[in-house]
Amino acid sequence: MQIERIVIIGAGIGGLAAALALQRRGFRVAVYERGAEIREIGAGLIVTANARRALRDLGVDDALAAASSCVPVMYTCAYDTGRIVREIDNGELARRHGLASLQVHRADLHEVLRAAVHANDPVALHAGHEFVALEQDAAGVTLRFANGATARGEVAIGADGNASAVRSFLFPGGEAPEFNGQVAYRALVPMDLVPPLPRRLEMGMHPAPRRYLLHYPLRGGRLMNVIGCGQSDSWAEEGWAIPATNEEFAAAYGDFSPEIVALIRAIPPGELFKWGLRDRAPLKTWVVGRVAMLGDAAHPMTPFLGQGACIALEDGLVLGRAFAASSTPEEALARYEAARKTRGTNVQLWSREEGQALQDPRIPRRTAADRGLLDYDPATVAV
Repeated sequence: MQIERIVIIGAGIGGLAAALALQRRGFRVAVYERGAEIREIGAGLIVTANARRALRDLGVDDALAAASSCVPVMYTCAYDTGRIVREIDNGELARRHGLASLQVHRADLHEVLRAAVHANDPVALHAGHEFVALEQDAAGVTLRFANGATARGEVAIGADGNASAVRSFLFPGGEAPEFNGQVAYRALVPMDLVPPLPRRLEMGMHPAPRRYLLHYPLRGGRLMNVIGCGQSDSWAEEGWAIPATNEEFAAAYGDFSPEIVALIRAIPPGELFKWGLRDRAPLKTWVVGRVAMLGDAAHPMTPFLGQGACIALEDGLVLGRAFAASSTPEEALARYEAARKTRGTNVQLWSREEGQALQDPRIPRRTAADRGLLDYDPATVAV
């Protein structure tokens, strides 16, 4: 396919994965990010075998594994006593699926992708460009930014996250992200401050009525990632990194086992943040003309299956493969949507289900592995 340039809006994990997949198949990309810098903050995430297959194809899996943790066992514990009630052997996952699950600092995943895109093309990444509008014609797409700049490409990809401006522009009658009744806390704790029980377990899920707490190590065990998520009747504050206090976190989870409460109280000052989870309904179509949606812009994920970043990585690789297999941009976008929309929508809805199960002991849990999500191979699935 003869194509001059593909424009990607959003330099997050999905946008960078798409850029790298396209570059490795000979396409020129330009990635525009609204932030003043192209970088990632945040805390931890899980990268499972399905996503690692994408990372292998992109040539960055080894680099990410070297910067991450890989616990031997994932435990589910009684929230009030700490008693182990279920074990998932990570080595068994590796034997069954070919790759173990990694515990990853979001910034490390972002950096291996960013560095690879930059190494392929030092002028591909553009910070400080906030998308405001686009126009399509028979030959391509013109995009306009708040700083007055424009960009032109035969195709545009909206990969600008849950609150996607591209999605809102393409679907002006669609719903805005809405608070879904969940408030999350997150923190990183130096491992030498972590109490003995969570340090020994390494990775522990502690589900409770209306709440759960999850902890796992990052960066080879130097940090413990702590996430608490619970139901709330209201939430007014905007943002996903609102400073919080250990006291309010501990008050909301005060009936958890003493060592989990101690873990909360061990969070260093200034390292605890909270946010209200927001959700959107599944899109009926991901493609409008020569513009397609990708990652959370297409299928915003709640965190309950740990698949948000994983599905975005899959999207990015399949998009690149679809362009390599096609003779026109329209064909490529149609192949991409046909290969990805059902899976993206299903995982979006299944993640909501798992959120209910995590916070209601009457509902059986079904993890990503239980649902067969780890069997998927974005490097070989038909496009």
